[in-house]
Amino acid sequence: MLLSWLMIVVVGLAAAQTAQRIPEELPAAAATKLNASLASARTHKAHVWRDARPWNEDGTINGYIEIARGDRRKWELDISKNERAIDRMIPESLGGYPINYGIVPQTVSYDGDPFDILVLGPPIEGGTTVRGLPVGVMVMEDDRILDSKVIVSPVDGQGRPLYQLTEPIKQQLADFFNRYKQHIPGASTSVPGWGTREEGIALVRLTHAFFQQCRERTNACVVKQ
Repeated sequence: MLLSWLMIVVVGLAAAQTAQRIPEELPAAAATKLNASLASARTHKAHVWRDARPWNEDGTINGYIEIARGDRRKWELDISKNERAIDRMIPESLGGYPINYGIVPQTVSYDGDPFDILVLGPPIEGGTTVRGLPVGVMVMEDDRILDSKVIVSPVDGQGRPLYQLTEPIKQQLADFFNRYKQHIPGASTSVPGWGTREEGIALVRLTHAFFQQCRERTNACVVKQ
């Protein structure tokens, strides 16, 4: 029943925002990359991506922060070292990241990397693990591969989101992520639309299902009901 609901929501997201169906299959190259990542993490008894839970009983989603808001350094989790490393610098003309950027544990997306999370609010130090309530999803394509990102807000003492995904924030994020690879020859990104909090939750569950069901395989994986 859970996966049936999941695919209804995710397919609805694709139809509403990108005029294409969200794939239920993880590409073979992504499944192979997942297995390589798991193999490289084996030397660590506890791993921030492999072992942490993607969500909590209170409905919050966990995220490992790679890049603090305002930072121009493109940090990424080096899975083999279980710590961050700098991949590249964002050009000064683009400025720093307009939002905290990280990954959701125990997930794998269509490019073979962990599923991305964007956390609203003030800068959060890189290497920090946070939790937040989903408030939406940014539909994105990176080099023509679906690379959407769930957006969450930290919570107050009553478990309510501290921040909302407003239209000005959407515009700021779309402007940045539409351009943030323009300095890389041959690279392309686009932000064709936005989804709801339910659709964000569905994508977290789908990419976690890929992680669970595909980690022992080396060919393409399909999420089964």
